[in-house]
Amino acid sequence: MTKRSHERENWRVLLAEDNDDHALLIQMALERATKIPVDVHRARNGDEAISLASKVDPDLILLDLKMPGRSGHEVLEAVKADEELRRIPVAVLTSSDRDEDMARSYGLGGNHFITKPENPLELESKLRSLFKNVEELSSIRRGTGRLDATAVSALGPGSLEARQAMLWGIFALVLVALAVFAYAMGVM
Repeated sequence: MTKRSHERENWRVLLAEDNDDHALLIQMALERATKIPVDVHRARNGDEAISLASKVDPDLILLDLKMPGRSGHEVLEAVKADEELRRIPVAVLTSSDRDEDMARSYGLGGNHFITKPENPLELESKLRSLFKNVEELSSIRRGTGRLDATAVSALGPGSLEARQAMLWGIFALVLVALAVFAYAMGVM
């Protein structure tokens, strides 16, 4: 994986879309949505999308849900499960407007959910916002290629074990207290 300089020279976008007409419209909208050149790498099915993601190292994956082979959700699950690929922002770009599809996409780690609009200008506007958001996310990651913790926990590394031991101790004291109480009441 290559590190990006502060100034972006181009966008590498993986477009997972099986419909040729939709792919052409999306590619044209991508090129108009930003002043920076966009290199579009197209996958026509889910397996090809996963393979290309590893080869291309895209800045963004645009993912249709309904594709031959692996569905978009299956691709999203595979991408987010892969140590090298999970850092890539994934925007689901689909004709579905079902709440279940949106919830599942976010639940699998998708970063954005865009319902394909009828109007090409609206698509261009949504993609422009998406590029801006992805650029903001990448500025957070600049330097290490990953998000690092910025806070320090007040609890030391052994604090979990100490808390568990303390809970077991309290549990044992409660049992002893109950046994003493039961004995004093003549129950035992």
